[in-house]
Amino acid sequence: MQNSLLSHQKAPTVQPLETDMRVSKDILELLSTAMYPDPLALYREYIQNAADSVEEAVRQNLYSPRTAPRIDVVIDVANRNVRIRDNGVGISNADFVQTLTSIGGSSKKGKGARGFRGVGRLAGLGFCQEVVMRSKSAADSQAYQLSWDCKKLKHLLRDPSCSDDLNTVARQVVGITHTPAKSGDHFFEVELKNVVRFRNDLLLNEVEVSAFLSQVAPVPFSPKFTFAEELETQLKSQASLQTFCVFINNNSEPLYRPFQDEFEVRKGLKDKFSGVEFFPIDGVSGDRDALGWVLHHGYLGAIPERLGIKGLRLRSGNIQIGDSKLFEQAFIETRFNSWSVGEIHTTSKNLLPNGRRDALEFNIHSQNLLTKLLPLTKQIAGKCRSSSAARVKGDVPAPIPYEKEWGLDDSDVKLIQSLAPNIRASFLQVMGPIFSKTRKDFHGRKAALTILRRITKES
Repeated sequence: MQNSLLSHQKAPTVQPLETDMRVSKDILELLSTAMYPDPLALYREYIQNAADSVEEAVRQNLYSPRTAPRIDVVIDVANRNVRIRDNGVGISNADFVQTLTSIGGSSKKGKGARGFRGVGRLAGLGFCQEVVMRSKSAADSQAYQLSWDCKKLKHLLRDPSCSDDLNTVARQVVGITHTPAKSGDHFFEVELKNVVRFRNDLLLNEVEVSAFLSQVAPVPFSPKFTFAEELETQLKSQASLQTFCVFINNNSEPLYRPFQDEFEVRKGLKDKFSGVEFFPIDGVSGDRDALGWVLHHGYLGAIPERLGIKGLRLRSGNIQIGDSKLFEQAFIETRFNSWSVGEIHTTSKNLLPNGRRDALEFNIHSQNLLTKLLPLTKQIAGKCRSSSAARVKGDVPAPIPYEKEWGLDDSDVKLIQSLAPNIRASFLQVMGPIFSKTRKDFHGRKAALTILRRITKES
C-alpha cells in the first residue's frame, strides 16, 4: 500500500544553483606542488608553453635570417635562479594580466597546442621563493611583468587561521609592473628566484636538467645519429613532428635527443642499432590515431635507465607523456619493455594527455592504442628470447671485458679468443671473479692462466 502511494507522488523540482561557487586558496597547492611530484616537470611545462609560442611566431612570420627561433634555459647556481626564455610570439600588453591570472580555461584549448589547460604556468610556485613572468609582443612598446611571492603564498596556505578564498590570497601575493622595451622585440620569460633545495639540488643540476629535457622536450635528433634523418623525415610527414632549439646556459650547441648509433648494455657489452621500423596505429573508427617507430638492435639485455632511451615511450606534440614504463603492461613479460627502444607519436585529438601528463586520458581510444601495440610487443619479445637462446648456446661471446680490463698479455688474450665459444664462455664465467678483483690475486691469476694453457693444448 505504501509503495503504491509513493509511486503516485510528484517528483521533486530540481532548483538551479543560485550562489557562486567558492574557490579555496588550497587550489593553488593542488595545481602546483601536488600536481608535479617530480620537480623536473616544471621545466617540461615551461618548455611546452615556449614551444607553442615559438610555433605561433613562425606562423606569423616574425623571424628573419638574423633572428632564428630559440628557447633558452639559464641555470644560475650561484644566485639559485632559473630563467626560461623564448623569442616566440609573446603575450600582448592588453591580454597579459588576464592570461596569466586565469586558472584553467586556456585560450589554446581546441587549437592543437601542447598546453591547453591553463595551469602549467603555475608549476614553479612550489619550488622557489618568487616566480616572475615577463612578456612582450612585437606590436607593444612595454614589457609587462607579473610576480608571485611564493614565500608569502606558502605561509598563507599553511596558516589554518587564513580562510581567504583564491582571489583574496592572489591579491596579496601577485604584483604587476611594466617598463619600456625595445621596439619589435617579442618574447616570454619565466624566472624562478631562490630555488629550493630538492633531492641533491636537482633543479639546479645542469647535467640532470639536460638529461631530462633531452628525453622529454621537443628537441631534434643528433645529426651524428645514423637514423636521425629517416626518423625526422617520416615523423614530420606522417605525424607533423616539430622540433625546437633549446639551449642550456648559452651552450653553442642545442640539446639533442639521447640516441646514438652504439650503446652499452652493461659493462663490457655494447650493442648497435641495425634499423628502424615504422608502424601506423589506427583508431576505433579507422582513422589514424598515432604513428610509432622502433629501433631494432641485438636485444642483448635490458638497457640501462641512465642512457635515456629504453622502453616504448609516448609523445604528444613531440613532448614525452609519462616515462619509460608507460607501456610495460602491453608486454606479456614486462621486463622486455626495458629491452626495447621506440616511440608512439599521437596524431589524433582522440588521444590526449591527462592533467599531469603522466599518461593519456582514460577512454576507449587509449585502450585501443594498448591493444594495437600487442603485435609489436610480441615481435620484440620474440627477438629478446631468440637473442637469449643464442647466447646460452654460445653463439654470442660472453660479455666479459677480458681483452683490456684484466691486464692480460696479448698472448693470453689470443689464447682465450682461440677457444671454442662454449668453452670460452665457461672459462670466463668461472675465472671472471679472479681477474676482476680490485686487489690483484696473483696466485689465483697464475693458477687460472695455467688452466687456460692446459685447455688450449687439449683442445
